[in-house]
Amino acid sequence: MTMLKALLITPVLAASFGALAATIQVQAVSQHLHILTAQDYGTNIGVFKSPDGVVLIDPMPGKTNLAQLSKTVSEIHHKPVTHILNTHNHEDHSGGNAYFMERGAQLVEGDVKLAGFSRVMVKSHTSVDNIFYHKPSNTIFVGDVFDTSWHPTFYAGGVEGFKDAIEIILQIGDEQSVIIPGHGAVSNKASLREFRANTLLWVDTVRAFRKKSYSVEKIMAENESKKIVARFNVQGKVPFLPDTAYKRFVERTIQVIEQEENKGGE
Repeated sequence: MTMLKALLITPVLAASFGALAATIQVQAVSQHLHILTAQDYGTNIGVFKSPDGVVLIDPMPGKTNLAQLSKTVSEIHHKPVTHILNTHNHEDHSGGNAYFMERGAQLVEGDVKLAGFSRVMVKSHTSVDNIFYHKPSNTIFVGDVFDTSWHPTFYAGGVEGFKDAIEIILQIGDEQSVIIPGHGAVSNKASLREFRANTLLWVDTVRAFRKKSYSVEKIMAENESKKIVARFNVQGKVPFLPDTAYKRFVERTIQVIEQEENKGGE
């Protein structure tokens, strides 16, 4: 059984944690890794059992859920959190750092020397995106470089930074590696390739409409635009994007295109 198939049955495996973490969902990936999520942010929080202790990745379930997160981790491993890793510095991923550091955990920045872990830095969602690979569980935490619950947000690295980041992720591990996005359902490399193709199609489509002098509103209204955006709705949300978010997505994409055009003209 592949690890991704195993993940599909983890709600049953995780049912025993229900009473402990009513506000936090628990997925047992392997003997080394659990993924915890809470409704406030939907951030995928990694909880690892390693020779170095209990390691958390992106421990932010929402300010009001930090105590519950700590309790859930203790119930899983019966040990306190010893180390923290962040995929990037946005509040919905790093906002719980201080809570656990005040209780003795160490924030690991830069080179990661924890057993079983490796780190690669890319520039896509933010200027510093950390990709963490955990070899014992064959999982790759990619932060918001890849999101299965939202549209792509490649604004810091632009199109080239996004393409470079995805290619680097695809070179890590093997084809059976489980990819943990910043938010949304766990995924795999085939889905990541599809996400890349859809993102590049989106940019090319907006670029073509912009050359026709279409307004933001006209781009939003085009059926072609709507069809591409719908491809990112892998969880079948209704509605997927509020109009304000959809408009912002178009505007930010245009900004990326303009920045790259200006850079090319220098």
